[in-house]
Amino acid sequence: MPPFLRLGRLAVLSLMFVLAACAAPGGTGRPGSQQAAVADVPPQPTSGCGIPAAAGTQTLKFQGASWRYIVDLPPGYDKSHPYRLIVAFHGRTGTAEKVRTYFDLEGPAARPAVVVYPQAQSGWGGKADRDMAYVDTLLARLKATLCVDQTQIFAAGHSMGGSFVNDLSCARTGVFRATAVVAGGIGSVRPCRGEIAAILLHNPKDNMVAYSQGIIERDKRIAQNRLQPNPVDASATFRCKRWGARAISDPVVFCDLPSTFNRSRPYAHGWPDGTGPTIVSFFDRLTDPRIQLTENPPAP
Repeated sequence: MPPFLRLGRLAVLSLMFVLAACAAPGGTGRPGSQQAAVADVPPQPTSGCGIPAAAGTQTLKFQGASWRYIVDLPPGYDKSHPYRLIVAFHGRTGTAEKVRTYFDLEGPAARPAVVVYPQAQSGWGGKADRDMAYVDTLLARLKATLCVDQTQIFAAGHSMGGSFVNDLSCARTGVFRATAVVAGGIGSVRPCRGEIAAILLHNPKDNMVAYSQGIIERDKRIAQNRLQPNPVDASATFRCKRWGARAISDPVVFCDLPSTFNRSRPYAHGWPDGTGPTIVSFFDRLTDPRIQLTENPPAP
């Protein structure tokens, strides 16, 4: 794990504990709105359930090219158990192999997940329509070869990969349960359709992808989910704030990240220690069947 992307693990447990409250049960709908329905969504197993799964590097032919991806299976993978799936997108100069060493998305054993690291052809989102079509094709392959719960598919990305996940947050709300973006820029997809839970993390001193771009995408998610513009504190460690009532299905969380170090020099575009567990904790909480579907009445 590259040392310049890590800060130490002093506050990971507290981060996970505090962010677990991002959608904790017990909240109510917005005053004056209809009472929110309560989620009770059973697992939706894919056709890959019952089939022996393969881990490691694999390839998929798409539009005349061979696309590489890495499959990480949880320990003791059970081919009859529908797992949640996290698809993790590397940055412009990264690779699937490299980010696999430090994204740290495998999560605690109590909530195991299949994590897939796809490799871009020329940077994620460089050809947004093609790349989203590829993700659709990849997901079809994963559903056919892995035992996945179709209601628990997540996306996470860093830098250019994060910008691409912002596009998925707009255009694939019916596919992904939630998204996580670290140091991501403004997506290219307009308009955003549907609601989706999201956590965005950005360093205020980032000089590669401006902090203001993260704010723009945060505000797009808030508007997309029709949330009230008044946030509450969610974590003092990463200075996270949450938009949306405690019990809703699709909150938005935005966190200020600290700098990492690259050869003893501050680096504001990294993936600090605790980022992966914070994302996993946010995803974990969204699996609670007691949370409410929305804090808003249906759109007119």
